[in-house]
Amino acid sequence: MQYRVIFEFQSEDGAMSDVYNYRDEQQARDKFDELRDEIMGAIGRAQCEVIDEPTHYSVINRSEGIYGYVRLLAD
Repeated sequence: MQYRVIFEFQSEDGAMSDVYNYRDEQQARDKFDELRDEIMGAIGRAQCEVIDEPTHYSVINRSEGIYGYVRLLAD
């Protein structure tokens, strides 16, 4: 089985995105957790819309125009 971690982050200063491919589920989950923690640290959760599920994490701060998400997909 193949695992894909998709990451995107956008702020006033710029944007970044990346896709990571893994054959090992634990490595994919570890990368998902790492990126989720980075988003949480960069945006926080105050005054944000948050989706926090086992394979999808996203934060949107509409007032500041900042968002980030990470998804874990399995093929």
